Amino acid sequence: MLIALLLSVRIISILSVSEEDFNLVFVQALWRHGDRAAQYPYLNDKFTENDWNSIGSGIGQLTYKGVRQHIDLGESIRKRYIKSGFLPENFDEEVVRLNLVKLNFSLVLKFQVVFRSTNRNRTILSAKANFLGMYPKKDEEEIKLPIIVPENYGNDCINNVMCKCPRRDILQKMAKDLDEYKEVVEDESTISLFSKLSKVAGETINVENFWRLPDTLRCEKRNFPDSFKQKTPWYSEELLEEMETLNTKINRFTSGLYASPEKSNRLDIGKEIRKLRCGPLISDIFGRMRQKLDCIYSQNRAGRSSDCSEKIRKMKYYAYSSHDMTLYSLLTAMGLEDLTSMEIGGWPSYASSLFVELFIRKQDNNPYFRIIYRNPSSSYAPSEFFNLTSLIPKCHESTFCHLNILENVFKEFNIGMPVSEFCHVTNDLEL
Repeated sequence: MLIALLLSVRIISILSVSEEDFNLVFVQALWRHGDRAAQYPYLNDKFTENDWNSIGSGIGQLTYKGVRQHIDLGESIRKRYIKSGFLPENFDEEVVRLNLVKLNFSLVLKFQVVFRSTNRNRTILSAKANFLGMYPKKDEEEIKLPIIVPENYGNDCINNVMCKCPRRDILQKMAKDLDEYKEVVEDESTISLFSKLSKVAGETINVENFWRLPDTLRCEKRNFPDSFKQKTPWYSEELLEEMETLNTKINRFTSGLYASPEKSNRLDIGKEIRKLRCGPLISDIFGRMRQKLDCIYSQNRAGRSSDCSEKIRKMKYYAYSSHDMTLYSLLTAMGLEDLTSMEIGGWPSYASSLFVELFIRKQDNNPYFRIIYRNPSSSYAPSEFFNLTSLIPKCHESTFCHLNILENVFKEFNIGMPVSEFCHVTNDLEL
């Protein structure tokens, strides 16, 4: 499926309009962190913390391979956006004045390049490795990187779809009463699988914690190929395939992807879940694009506008260092959820990345955008950037899409108030 989509993208791109007709003015990137150790080893797991320390920083942390993946991604970004002349060739340390641990936008006024990471070590380290791939160090002097890291992971609803949100928690409980959900989790084959896995894991496996087992097995098999079979004699490729098939279905439900999500009060539960998972991120991305355009248009009309902040005027590249579910939420918002691999429960693979490029067409000064995708674990051109814009519904197979299409996506998922407030609006929900 993925190869077919990418091949279709390549064919369409040959027939596309010329890039010379457009000026690139802003790029926003979103990636998943690199390869990591298992987060929640099962009770009978024979791999230990020492095993993971030998190839990284321990359980749940980035491996050396994960660091390398993001250096590679950074180098690819350098070729695409720096060698092309869009971003500066060298990162001027004279304008780097911080080592951010708080969300303080007043300190990033002079930056053309800004990273925003969740406060997990694996995303922060991925951002650092990525940046050093973009701007390799010339010596051993420490570089203070332009990385924004909010202190509270639970309150970061823009870059963390699992932030604290009572409304989403209630919606997820309501979704479990849907027939579509019950048909999967209450099926005899699912119950049988959970029973089989509980015996080998030494603990009770259910729908809530099931994802941890295929995740752990994937991590161990990939990082310890020589000893994995010896330490996991009960493993088989057929069993993992069965787990991944179920895991993908459950993950889609978690993401609000239901065919028939309505309850008796006509509330579209799936849509409401998706709004909470991708709405804050889409609003952040689109809002920054509108600010950038306001700066450009006001400057073209009457010089620099007082309404245009120095931060937005100078900024050219804004990146989110994030997680699989956050990357997937953006794909679902754009109608591209079927793009990701079936090998890892439907989630984007490690160091997968999306780029939202903002253009102004030279002919009429109108704004356009593109969605670019890179999947390093793909067997088909793993280092290549693919233009997915033609696959977005309502972009009519065009490789450049008018910004009003993205604005419609923003309006569809916009929650219309601060997410901290919306997360506590529960009086319209049926328990």
